[in-house]
Amino acid sequence: MSVPFVNIHTHTATGEGVELVNIDKFDVTPNGMFASAGLHPWNVGKCDHLQTLETIGEWCRRGIVAAVGEIGLDRSIETSIEAQKSLLVSQLEIARKFQMPTIIHCVRAYSDFLQIMRQNPHVPMIFHGFSGNITTAEQLLAHGATLSFGHKLLSESKLWEVFASIPNDCIFLETDTKNLHIGDIYTFAAELKHISLEELKHIIFNNLTRVFGNRWETIG
Repeated sequence: MSVPFVNIHTHTATGEGVELVNIDKFDVTPNGMFASAGLHPWNVGKCDHLQTLETIGEWCRRGIVAAVGEIGLDRSIETSIEAQKSLLVSQLEIARKFQMPTIIHCVRAYSDFLQIMRQNPHVPMIFHGFSGNITTAEQLLAHGATLSFGHKLLSESKLWEVFASIPNDCIFLETDTKNLHIGDIYTFAAELKHISLEELKHIIFNNLTRVFGNRWETIG
């Protein structure tokens, strides 16, 4: 039996397969969606932190969202890394309390995250848009991370060996903000893994159910 495509991180729902839709505005409750919600480091200075954290926690408590994210650290922006870390830790605490996985944004901050992961061993972390090298990938995987690959996998040859070599139970695929069909990324990824498209779909669907349980089908 054919299984659906899984798009583990997108900002726009297309209705194609199972899509975890990122929510970064908190004025409308995302009822009826398989969604993640979190305070992105780019938005740290654009909202009331306490109110936003309360909303994220309430949505988790009510089962409105299935993951906390995207959240993370970004050393390419002006916001201090300490301010980012403070809000990240607060959101990881929400994820731990409600046993939610997290969608992680990480730019030039993998070493910071390794320390944070050691302090939060029971919070599942999916690093979206992974573009690091094999050493970084192995370090993250050793701390229980899952890595999601997107459009860069199609064009950056340095990622091909990384993707091909990491264990199948540690991967997801995504479109993020790009106007791509998730199937195109799957097709290319299956070639890198030297497996059929259907086999890859089964692998990633199994990863979905392992990380999210039945949340992907009971939201709303």
